[in-house]
Amino acid sequence: MSEVRAFEPMYSPTGPSGGTGVATPQGTLQPSVTLAATAASSATAVFPGSIPSYKQQIQIANQATVWAFVNFGVFGNIAAATIAASYPVAPGAVVVVTVDKEVSGATVILASGTGNVTFTRGEGL
Repeated sequence: MSEVRAFEPMYSPTGPSGGTGVATPQGTLQPSVTLAATAASSATAVFPGSIPSYKQQIQIANQATVWAFVNFGVFGNIAAATIAASYPVAPGAVVVVTVDKEVSGATVILASGTGNVTFTRGEGL
């Protein structure tokens, strides 16, 4: 049986927490990466943060009104996304996928037109 829990975006603490005389630290969520996608494959910026476990999750939010097709890999060496062979994300959908820990970027192609696709690294499903 596998563990099922809500998706948690990556959070980075700014210092130690708790203890007498220690100010409560203020952490921050790691930023998401948004790509202004088109009908030609294009690459994202590097996904911030890393998760040292064997697998990790990426939340994909397709804000476009058409299907988006996504390919993952190591930033700077990711195969171009294609409509025929890449992971499909429906218009307006938000999905969470599990990928290998080496994943640090993606390529995206839209079925047509333009629109934003946002990637958020985290854990949980």
